[in-house]
Amino acid sequence: MSTNDYVKYMAKTLIQRMETPRSERKKQRDERKQMKTPFLVNWLGMVPFSLTMWLKKDRRKTWRMIKQARYSDR
Repeated sequence: MSTNDYVKYMAKTLIQRMETPRSERKKQRDERKQMKTPFLVNWLGMVPFSLTMWLKKDRRKTWRMIKQARYSDR
């Protein structure tokens, strides 16, 4: 890609951006953000996601089990 092609591309994208209204750009940006995967899933896989789902589902039951385990060792 030559410098001239790059300048043409940048000018085209700049003009395109200037012609679209601010509200439309904001709407497009929000749509892109919603399509992204969460950070933990992207870097660590499904394990953190599944753990949070499990803890939210069985929060009371899980905390009871943890407390019982702590006090049963004594």
